[in-house]
Amino acid sequence: MKPTAEDRQEHPARPAHPERSAHQEHPAHPARAPRPSRPPRRRPLHRILLAPVVLTAAALTATACGSSEPASLFADGRVSVGAKNDQPGTGVVHKYKFSGFDISVTQQILGEVGVEPDFGIVPSEDRTAVLTDKKKDLVAATFSITTDRMKELDFAGPYAATFQGVMVRTKGNRVHRYEDLFGKRVCTWPGTTSKITLDKQGDQRIAVNEREDAASCISALRNKEADAVSTDQMILYGITQENPDFEVIPGITLGSANQYGIAMAKGHRKDCLRLRDALRKYVTSNSWSHDFSTSLPSIPKADTTWETDYKPRVETIDALSCRDEPKT
Repeated sequence: MKPTAEDRQEHPARPAHPERSAHQEHPAHPARAPRPSRPPRRRPLHRILLAPVVLTAAALTATACGSSEPASLFADGRVSVGAKNDQPGTGVVHKYKFSGFDISVTQQILGEVGVEPDFGIVPSEDRTAVLTDKKKDLVAATFSITTDRMKELDFAGPYAATFQGVMVRTKGNRVHRYEDLFGKRVCTWPGTTSKITLDKQGDQRIAVNEREDAASCISALRNKEADAVSTDQMILYGITQENPDFEVIPGITLGSANQYGIAMAKGHRKDCLRLRDALRKYVTSNSWSHDFSTSLPSIPKADTTWETDYKPRVETIDALSCRDEPKT
């Protein structure tokens, strides 16, 4: 720590003793024989070495105190954000422009803290790595908040909640309930909770077919290389907006609700809390419903209780945001 002005001020010189000065003569005494001179006393070596050691330790302590948390991600007024490019309605790129609900949420939240986003494409399986390797500042890519991910990353969220569902071809569809998937080829992609959820079902009668990404599963479904695609319903409804030959089966949901959050690497807790506060304000305003229905109009058409089903509660945001584990 730097010394204050008071610390740097020199102590005033002590006044001379009121009864004697440097040149004051002592009372006369009988003459004495002169004493032999003594060699100067040497300071113990351990005392000589101790001073620089203490100073060095103090300097290190001061340095550590000043660097407990890295510089703010928002210091430059612009941040890099990883987003999806192949999920209509949530995150997609058309003519070099990003759009979708992930994009709208990010723009609104960062705008509240006075920061501009610079979007870039990130595959599902790389979402954690681009943050821990410091290739992106944030990720907003339908990234589900899980207990395991909270140990590695900080999340501001959720900004939306959705169950996993199933999408099929509209023409000739015979899938209406979970049991209708037995013997069918169900496509999903790596780096998502969808494959994990399907595996947890423990039903060997469903043939899980893992492809590279969402676009690959869409292509497989269209070319009849897959009988269904399974991932979050919010993503699936978005896909149907650009693929009218597909439909989401409303009666099939898998697992528990997935909570989407904006992720960042650990070590920027103050930045995370700023995003959390901005998100709370956003979710409790009319802007959330407007942006959701604009990006995903297929959901309000299919679900009359869509706001209740997809909008997160403030209590959930507080329980999952900027923590190493969920608040219980």
